[in-house]
Amino acid sequence: MVVGRSAQDAPTRSRGRVRTIVAGVTVVVGLTGQVAAPTAAPSGLPVIGRTHAKGFCTTVRDNVAPSVLGLMKTDDLIGAGHRAVLKSAHDETTGSQEALEMDQLYLEKVVTAMAHNLGVVKKMLSDTNRFPRTPVTDDDKLAALLKAQLQAAADRQNEALNHLDGILETEGMGNVRHDISTAMQGATANAGGPATVSSPGGFFDSSTVPGANPLPLGGSGAIAPSRALGHTIWDRLAADVEVQQAQIAHAEQTLTPTVIAAAVGCRDEAAPAPSATP
Repeated sequence: MVVGRSAQDAPTRSRGRVRTIVAGVTVVVGLTGQVAAPTAAPSGLPVIGRTHAKGFCTTVRDNVAPSVLGLMKTDDLIGAGHRAVLKSAHDETTGSQEALEMDQLYLEKVVTAMAHNLGVVKKMLSDTNRFPRTPVTDDDKLAALLKAQLQAAADRQNEALNHLDGILETEGMGNVRHDISTAMQGATANAGGPATVSSPGGFFDSSTVPGANPLPLGGSGAIAPSRALGHTIWDRLAADVEVQQAQIAHAEQTLTPTVIAAAVGCRDEAAPAPSATP
């Protein structure tokens, strides 16, 4: 892990690769007709240049292309979430609680936008009129392959969404516990000292467990979380996001040739009809 990295220099090779891959696919899916000549595909890949039926090309235009765009937008949001986590690492080292709260609000907006995008992609891929449950023709099979590969990329992005949302949930629970602890301390102080209260409802806490002790098993004393830049819990969480970005990039690399093959085969469908000669 790099010590001292900042939110400004946070863009990773994996995120840059993701944006390059998906941006390239989006250009091809635009179906402008500015494509390479048909070429033979490696074994297991769709043949580039094969002409497709109008219904399939409608699926590419109305479902596949918007889904690819949704993946690209969500990649951008994941990058924003990664930068927010790294900024939290910086703000943790400076002890700025106000800045950490702002980071959390920003991350909440990122998570909300990601959930929206992935919900739209899910709806597009769930259209059984465009993606038949039982593929029959070659176009049906290619549509099924596109759906599976798009879904695989979306699934990887959903894992990143769950990770970022989990960060928020954990941070929120920590804030709640802090507020409750502060309120209880105030209440016992006003009462003239700590009160001895039996556990309501028969619940137990860690003090009732035999051998419970705040010290670790080694007995050397509890180790406080590091606040050194590059070694905070936020840096470790950011590293997890980078792993997920690499997994997303791999899924999108698998998707790319399939989308290109589908787009090239539909270029004639997208081309304008020739005008009548006078």
